[in-house]
Amino acid sequence: MITLNRLTNEDLMSEMKKFHKYRMDANQKSVILGNLAQLGTKGKRRYISTFFKPIVSIIVLVVFLASASFFALEHAKAPGSPELIKAKTGIELFKQSNESFTIQKNKDFTVKENKDGTVQFEVKGKKVGGIEPLNEDEMVKSINQQNLMTNEEVEGYQYPVTLTLDHQKMLDVVQILHYYFKSPESKLNYHVYFYTPFFNEESADEIARSFNIYKEGKLVKGKEEWLLSNEFSTHTFKLLTGEKDRLGISGVPFIAGKTKVTVWHFFGGHNEIETLNSGDFKVIAINKESREKEQVLVEGAGTKNEKLVWKYEVPENSPIAGDSDTGSIHSIRSHLNLSKPGIWRLDVYFGVKRFGSIIVDVK
Repeated sequence: MITLNRLTNEDLMSEMKKFHKYRMDANQKSVILGNLAQLGTKGKRRYISTFFKPIVSIIVLVVFLASASFFALEHAKAPGSPELIKAKTGIELFKQSNESFTIQKNKDFTVKENKDGTVQFEVKGKKVGGIEPLNEDEMVKSINQQNLMTNEEVEGYQYPVTLTLDHQKMLDVVQILHYYFKSPESKLNYHVYFYTPFFNEESADEIARSFNIYKEGKLVKGKEEWLLSNEFSTHTFKLLTGEKDRLGISGVPFIAGKTKVTVWHFFGGHNEIETLNSGDFKVIAINKESREKEQVLVEGAGTKNEKLVWKYEVPENSPIAGDSDTGSIHSIRSHLNLSKPGIWRLDVYFGVKRFGSIIVDVK
């Protein structure tokens, strides 16, 4: 066993004096202090580098988001950006929609185009109608402000349309015919209106039928205007061609150049009876290809005085005579002669009031 003796303080001091002693000169101290300083700087650089890259990334992200927000804000202020701007009026919506429209002109009136997109019809500098784009609320307000005599959705136009007849107490204007065409591509309603007596129902209807909507320069197609009229049966199972519960004819099909007996049957209620009492019975035939109007009613058929006419005169206070066989409220027997094969639209009027249309294929 080995025994270790504890050293006293004097023994320790004696042993330490036996170790070799080294002293540094000034140059050695300077070198060591320089190395320590470099170690400190590297530590600081490493510490800064650890946090520098994330800080730079955050700064870059903030700048990017700020730039994107500014870009979006600037484009939201630019016209023609319907996704970012909520249009308050129909005119604002029209400017954003990239839509435009056309309508038939004629020598009887001039068309003045306004900067806001509206159009004015004029005769000798006096306003006789026009066109304005409306949103849904504006259309409802426009109709509610009228002294309504008629308010109905009518068929036979390329776009869905509401027709109203507004009675006026103005000096030069008796009534206003309002057509509200609904665009299939936007929330716009195009208000096309005509003052009477500058226009009557026949001339207004002709011009309104020429109304077309364009989107980015391309025609917006609505309902096919020249679809052949359907065949329908009455309550007695008699077959007619036309529009059920409105207007129908017997005697179809037609052969070009051949005169044929046709019976017209009219259906409806009080409003239709009022129309039937409006004047002479008139039929205007329009060919799909040529768009030319022709007389097709034959007067004096089978006699030496046979001729084509626009209308059959209806004596004043002539009674309305219904047909029990079809359930119609009125019926008229006529002779028709359509000049050539093709698709024809037969527009029916009493006086200047349009009753309806039938589209037929002439063989």
